[in-house]
Amino acid sequence: MRFNNYFVQSPVCMPSRMSFLTGRYCSSLNIGDNGVPFPKNRAKLINEYLKPYGYDTSYIGKIHFLPHANRDHRKPYEDYGYNTFIISDEPGCYNDPYVKWVENQDPNMVPKIRTILPPAARKYNQKNYYNKEGNTHQPYYFEGDEKYTHTNFVTSEVCRYLNGINENNLFFLVAGYYAPHPPLNPPKKYVDLYNFDDMKLPKVGKYEKYDFLKNINDEKWKEIRAFYMAMVSMVDEGVGKIVNKLKEKNILEDTIIIFTSDHGEYLGDYGRVQKGMPGHDVISKVPCIISYPKKIKKDMLIKELVEAVDIVPTILDYCGVQIPDEIEGKSLKPLIEGKIDKHKDTILIERFVPNGLKETTIRTKNYKYYCNSNGEEILFDLKKDKFELENVVKKNEYKEILSIMRKKMIIKMQNAAYKSFEQVAEY
Repeated sequence: MRFNNYFVQSPVCMPSRMSFLTGRYCSSLNIGDNGVPFPKNRAKLINEYLKPYGYDTSYIGKIHFLPHANRDHRKPYEDYGYNTFIISDEPGCYNDPYVKWVENQDPNMVPKIRTILPPAARKYNQKNYYNKEGNTHQPYYFEGDEKYTHTNFVTSEVCRYLNGINENNLFFLVAGYYAPHPPLNPPKKYVDLYNFDDMKLPKVGKYEKYDFLKNINDEKWKEIRAFYMAMVSMVDEGVGKIVNKLKEKNILEDTIIIFTSDHGEYLGDYGRVQKGMPGHDVISKVPCIISYPKKIKKDMLIKELVEAVDIVPTILDYCGVQIPDEIEGKSLKPLIEGKIDKHKDTILIERFVPNGLKETTIRTKNYKYYCNSNGEEILFDLKKDKFELENVVKKNEYKEILSIMRKKMIIKMQNAAYKSFEQVAEY
């Protein structure tokens, strides 16, 4: 089952992941940007709902529930209730389980897998492990043996876990791939899959311009995009190995597989790289495929608007577990089974910084509206402008639409944010 209108709740990693794994909106969690630890005393993760029903729960790869800065990455994460918890949030810049995995197999490879520290971490570390840059517009080939990529680390550890699973086991597993997040450093064999000339150029509106990207010409953008697609292919190969392992263990038919992401990548669109608000579709609209051979037909497509918060209640629904009231998402099971043909009419995307800018975007099938705490507004008419290049918020003919979208935003935000404050209070 493929969803071609699936949206995340935030355009950056940490709030998006926390929202996705709890089934709650960012404003409900009070997590609106990177750098804020997971609020374990105020929110429950999906594994905590499944564990009492006998599920062995595991998380392998990137979780990004703690900030990069001002901490020792050799110190293991707390496990957040997972039985197996092997976490590596970045591909090579910390002495974490990924680097130890490589060191254990071939110590000579460790210098070749090193990458630059993230910007937030550099404030607290005088030494950078690698002299190359790490942004989207600075691709380079992986210097180690291809079997030692971070992607292969996640795949290998997931398959090792699955070796201990049989037909009678209940398990919940997250394979947290880091790629295709920058740095764009795939092994050459994956880049060779792509012809640079086949890559589409970025889409940029006439008012959009980022000075630090001004010297990148069309040929370089094609190269950047080919490197990005190479990273995607590397992940695809890893997922294929996991699927083959499920087949080998004879458990594929009765396993729900969900393939999705925490956000997209600008890749030069709108004169930008990486991610951020106002949550253009290239950032907020990500892949979502659900496979469950025992219950879901092959090659189905759903065009309804769905959100990342809908995944947790969907999993619980298929596992026969009650959906608690604090979960704000809506199960996709009735939609998948054809019992309903409408799901949601409005998507919510949020980013807010403590003592700083608050940003909110809503999207319907035909329009996208953005407003921040400075009063700046954007309105896109997706029927006429599917690439979101023209802001029509000041055009007279959109006054009624603007009013409708403002009201929709208020309602959506009230239903999202107030959930965490609701208490029974008899007068």
